[in-house]
Amino acid sequence: MREIENLQKLHEAQDRITSLVCRLAGLQGKCKAIIECGDPNHPLALYHPKEVELAKEMELELENILKPNQLKELLS
Repeated sequence: MREIENLQKLHEAQDRITSLVCRLAGLQGKCKAIIECGDPNHPLALYHPKEVELAKEMELELENILKPNQLKELLS
């Protein structure tokens, strides 16, 4: 019975990790949109340069987190 409980906990943890990865990928997409629309030459330049700078920093952080090889290492 204990083994089944441990497997259930493992599956719950894997589901949470998958959910977090998806949310992080969504944030990365938002950062890319801010960077693109923050270009002063873009017709929809909606963001202040400081916001664009922060989005670039966040994008780099997220890219490092979401690297497939790092994820495999974390999950193994």
